Amino acid sequence: MALPETSVDAGFQQQVAQALAELLVLLLERDEPVTEDMRLMDELMVSSLLGLELLLRLEEQFDIQIDVEQMDQDQIHTVGDLATFVAGNHRPG
Repeated sequence: MALPETSVDAGFQQQVAQALAELLVLLLERDEPVTEDMRLMDELMVSSLLGLELLLRLEEQFDIQIDVEQMDQDQIHTVGDLATFVAGNHRPG
């Protein structure tokens, strides 16, 4: 289930999704690629600590600040959901 659309730049969302996929492959030491529809906790076993590491790396990579106060973990299930959240809830670093 996708998050409700807000004022999300689709191009930036795709950049974030690609970065997340690459970071997850690296951090999880996976041989297989990560896709946008993969479930963060159920399939990838992303812990809250790893989730924080992902957000920090995205902030550094894109020179942004992510507004985690707005994050509703009940609505973020997939890599794509997280990318959409980040694309819609950030400000310049």
